Amino acid sequence: MPLDTLENTLTHELSDLLSAENQIAKALQVVAKNADSPQVKQMAEEHHQETVGQIENLKQAFQILGSKPERGMVCKGAQGIVEENNSTLKEEKPKGAIKDVALVAGSLRIEHYEIAGYTSAIALAKTLGKREVVQLLQTNLKQEQETARKLQAAAPELLKMAHSENGSAASAPAPKTAAPKAPAKKPAAKAPTAKATTKKAPAKKAAPRKK
Repeated sequence: MPLDTLENTLTHELSDLLSAENQIAKALQVVAKNADSPQVKQMAEEHHQETVGQIENLKQAFQILGSKPERGMVCKGAQGIVEENNSTLKEEKPKGAIKDVALVAGSLRIEHYEIAGYTSAIALAKTLGKREVVQLLQTNLKQEQETARKLQAAAPELLKMAHSENGSAASAPAPKTAAPKAPAKKPAAKAPTAKATTKKAPAKKAAPRKK
């Protein structure tokens, strides 16, 4: 679809968001399955349900606009983040609280990506006077923002747990070692001072008297 009008641009943005949400719905199931933290698992499950509703909101937005999603549209931005998050689990194999920290970090990347996408789409819909579409998109945006807030709130406690479980040699202060003492300097030898000697002049012989 050529992006030669704002209407086409809005359709393109909504198609991108729909693709992203479909990918993220699956990704959230992976997060819920792998999370050790009950809090992280619950957030993923709850947001998965929200994401299903967001997909329906996007489909409704297309109906209001009288358009259809672009065929074959794949949101490469979401795809890249999801693949990166999955590779972290498979290749790096984090465990315990560190794994939960990694899951939260990856989820935050996704949320901020979605927030940017919805913000752009809302601006386009407002410009075109599509109030109903704006309302649907704002509903999705608020859910993304709230999810991001929950993830950020959960992070500090998870970081403390990860630090407690594994410790951090890098952060522990290095034991203080006494600096080696410099060898005491020997007093410099005094140069011998030459004693002033005064040579006595030889005594003058008395001149012989004339007879």
